[in-house]
Amino acid sequence: MAHAIEMRTRAVDLLKEGYTQEFVSKLLNVGTTSIKRWKKEIEEFGRIRFTYDISSRVAPKLHPDELTQYIKDNNDALLKEIAAHFNCTVPAVFYACERNKITYKKKNLTTKSGMNKSVKSSKKQ
Repeated sequence: MAHAIEMRTRAVDLLKEGYTQEFVSKLLNVGTTSIKRWKKEIEEFGRIRFTYDISSRVAPKLHPDELTQYIKDNNDALLKEIAAHFNCTVPAVFYACERNKITYKKKNLTTKSGMNKSVKSSKKQ
């Protein structure tokens, strides 16, 4: 819930006057976590921010056409390599592929049964 900037400054002023966070919380009907955050903002920035910048937390969007084209051109690329190309994380690539129904090459694992078949065929020769 967004609180008016006046309420935020009043809460911090009450804290400066010596009231406890719990008292201010009950007086203004605001959570103690909000009051702690406002107090911290005053200490760090010298003011209370009304809007918050979340641009640093937003993951880059992977355009489905670019991702599909890259996977077609580099069909043996691993998720780690794709993530490095698009400058994002491996889970971001995984979920983008899943969300857009894009298939990519999986790592071929050697199985014991597959090794036994190749050993048996070489013994017969």
